[in-house]
Amino acid sequence: MANGQYDKNNGDNWDEQPKYDGGAEKNNYRQYTPPTGNSIYPDRPPLDTEGSTSKILGFVGLFVTLCFCQIAGIVLGIIGLSKARASARNLGFETSDAATGRVLGIVNIVLGVLSILASIAYIVFLIASGTFAAMMADGGIEGFAFSA
Repeated sequence: MANGQYDKNNGDNWDEQPKYDGGAEKNNYRQYTPPTGNSIYPDRPPLDTEGSTSKILGFVGLFVTLCFCQIAGIVLGIIGLSKARASARNLGFETSDAATGRVLGIVNIVLGVLSILASIAYIVFLIASGTFAAMMADGGIEGFAFSA
């Protein structure tokens, strides 16, 4: 290209290429159609979004059950368990994500229930031993003194 002019000897023949016409004439270009389902890789199984969701809910529920609130962990475990079952029902088989979510959902439910039962047993033990009544009579933990 010399002085902005087209050089016919360099092999770039842009004049013979089809031009984009803004969509008025569709014969020059194949229209783009977005892929549906798993049409890009037909040999692969379909995507398992519910199984992945159940696995994530299982891990979050496990963290919540062990650190913050057992009831919220139980609820997340139930939701994750139902998502894992829905994934297996929709696909016809259980993926590894769905299996992980199912196991974590069961673990969340069991740990949450055991934690709640342990808390109730601890409160009953405190009431039965009189320690709880002594703590409340003295104004809470600050007024409670251990005696030997």
